[in-house]
Amino acid sequence: MAHKKAAGSTDNLKDSNPKYRGIKLSGGQIARAGNIIIRQKGDEYHLGKNTYKGRDFTIHATVDGVVTFRKKRVMRYDGRTYLKTVVEITPTGGFAKAGAKPTPKSVKPSAVNNPTKGEGAKKAPAKPAAKVAKPTEEKTAKPAKAPAKPKAEKPAAKAKAPAKKAPAKKPAKK
Repeated sequence: MAHKKAAGSTDNLKDSNPKYRGIKLSGGQIARAGNIIIRQKGDEYHLGKNTYKGRDFTIHATVDGVVTFRKKRVMRYDGRTYLKTVVEITPTGGFAKAGAKPTPKSVKPSAVNNPTKGEGAKKAPAKPAAKVAKPTEEKTAKPAKAPAKPKAEKPAAKAKAPAKKAPAKKPAKK
């Protein structure tokens, strides 16, 4: 009869963390410089204009603009041609083409939501600048110091007593 109860195997109970790969910004969406457009493993999507690739093949935007995808015919070393998807950023001046509503230039974004800032806010009186006195020549001129006196020589050090000798070893008995 068995001494221990049978135990199952635990080989298949490990799991890795999710990588969250995929398209993060679709075509027509606004991308800011540095935004992640696609996280991928390998070169599934290729770089176009105004994009760069991270060390893990992540595609980032280099400029502010609109994300566009297009197909490109690529020929392999053996002569076969394939269609590859290319990711590009089309720069826009102020995101007018993407349908985003920019804030008017006359109003600062902080003044739109915060009534304490902007045109209608009361300003505190300006503080007077502290006056810094310029040093005059009289203050900066240092009085001449008397020449330093030579240091007196130290008296000769006392002679130290010689170190004690170790006691003589006794001859070994035979």
